[in-house]
Amino acid sequence: FTTGAPAAFVSSPANSFTGAQLQKSCTSPSCLSMSAVDEATTASAGIQALEDYVKARGGDRVIKKVLIANNGMAATKSILSMRQWAYMELGDERAIQFVAMATAEDLKANAEFIRLADSYIEVPAGKNSNNYANVDVIVNIAVEQGVDAVWPGWGHASENPKLPQTLTDLGIKFIGPT
Repeated sequence: FTTGAPAAFVSSPANSFTGAQLQKSCTSPSCLSMSAVDEATTASAGIQALEDYVKARGGDRVIKKVLIANNGMAATKSILSMRQWAYMELGDERAIQFVAMATAEDLKANAEFIRLADSYIEVPAGKNSNNYANVDVIVNIAVEQGVDAVWPGWGHASENPKLPQTLTDLGIKFIGPT
């Protein structure tokens, strides 16, 4: 498996320069940029809002990072829906981070769900038993990425009872059909 760059930098060769190069290209006083401190403060505020939301409703599990273990329109709709919920409820569409699983075919197609995710992990290509239906692959990625929950969508691994049981045993929330 390989860890991908933030999804915003995946699709365009024009975005292949480093942060240092980006800073060098913006020398005008009128250039606006967000410092690492501002980004950390914003992320911290989003996490706090999420924690407050869960606590106010009697919950004890805060889901800050979700593995999207599906592809295509299902993955796209799930990320858009969860981002919309976060914006409507918390005022911050980026309160939850998304890690997408992506095959070489998904990457080559410049799939929308990859661009919407905060990061991606490349998984083996080919039939779905190599990737989106492979419980071991999904669980390993979930653990390696430190996610709080896995959304397998419909079809693929969502129909395998081994997935929710294994995730539960590891303290990772299964978001899916019951």
